Parts: sequence; structure tokens; C-alpha cells
Amino acid sequence: MEELEEMHSRHQMREHKKPLPHPRLRFVLNALFMIAAVAGVIWYFVADHQTGTIIILTGMAFKFVELFIRIFKL
Repeated sequence: MEELEEMHSRHQMREHKKPLPHPRLRFVLNALFMIAAVAGVIWYFVADHQTGTIIILTGMAFKFVELFIRIFKL
């Protein structure tokens, strides 16, 4: 019986969690990161190493912005 009450209280705590802020913005930033990462790797191996690295670093900037939004709940 005690286990059931504990499970119920944990379930209630999960229900009251606030939703993450700006889910659409975070989705767009993650999509931009993935596109830049794939394009940068392709560019790095097919064309120019320096330009490929810049593309990858730009994608990482999008990921850092998303990370800050998620961590600091902006």
C-alpha cells in the first residue's frame, strides 16, 4: 500500500512540471544545427576544409543557443 502511495505522489510531481519554454524555437534551432552539421561534414570532405569547419562551427552556435534556452529556461 505504501508503495502505491509513493508511486502516486511521484506521478503527481511529474504532472505538475512546467513545460519547456519555446519548444518550436528549440526545434528550429536543433534542425538548423543538424542541417549545418551534415552540410559542414560533406563540404569538409568534398570541397574545402576551412569552409567546412566554418559551417560546422556555425551549426554549433545554433546548438549553444538552444542549450542556453533549455538550461536557463528562457
